[in-house]
This record gives sequence, C-alpha cells and structure tokens, in this order.
Amino acid sequence: MKRQKAREYMMTVLFQMDALDEFDIDERDRYLKKAIFGQDTIEKQLGKQQDYCESVYSLACNKIKEIDQTIEQYSRKWKLKRTPKVDLAIMRLAVLEMLYLKDIPASVSINEAVELAKKYCDENSPSYINGILGSLARNIKE
Repeated sequence: MKRQKAREYMMTVLFQMDALDEFDIDERDRYLKKAIFGQDTIEKQLGKQQDYCESVYSLACNKIKEIDQTIEQYSRKWKLKRTPKVDLAIMRLAVLEMLYLKDIPASVSINEAVELAKKYCDENSPSYINGILGSLARNIKE
C-alpha cells in the first residue's frame, strides 16, 4: 500500500473513532489488525505503511484534544460540533501529521487533505480545509 492509500485508510479510521467516540489506544487491534480485505488482513495490506498507520492511531488517541484545539483555533468562529465529520477526520489527520510527524512536509499533508476532501466532501470543503491548514502551516514556520 502506498502512503496516499494509507492516509485514506487512516482518515476512515479517524472517522469511525469519532463516530463511536472511541479514541482508545486499547482498541488499536480492532482498527489496525483485525480488518479483513478479501483473504488479506489489514496488516498485510498496509505493508510498509503499517508503522505510519500505527503512529497516526497512537497520536490520535493520545493527542486528540490538542489536535481539536488547534483546528478550532484556526477555524475562526466555526465550532467543531458544526464541522462535517468527514471534513473533521481529514483535518485531524493533516494536523496530526503537521504537528507530530516532522518527516512529512506540511505542504504534502495539506495537498493530501485537499485531495481527500475533493473525493469525499462537498464542493466547499477543499478550500475550507486548505485555508485552515495553510494558516496552521504559516504559523508553524514562524
């Protein structure tokens, strides 16, 4: 699996975790090891991206409050409760990468988030997500 597909998979995991209100590190096996795709386990599907997915999962469980505070800080008067859940999952993933996975350039995280928004969200979401993440990226550089 390529990193782009791993991001897409982890966006769906973050969406599920939010839907179940279950940012619990002890549930990692359920999300990252037991899923079956045809005859392959998710571990086999992830291949070289397994470390990335495990890092994203762990960081999401341990840093979700900080990630959400960061999104809310840059979303200017727009409460997370009002944010569409898919948009939120995409932004959580990108913010997590930007804040905690320093080997991934912010521009890559932003670009991938915008591409996911184009695929899964409404027509306004890509520019909304790009604006929030771009503001964060400018602040991180300073």
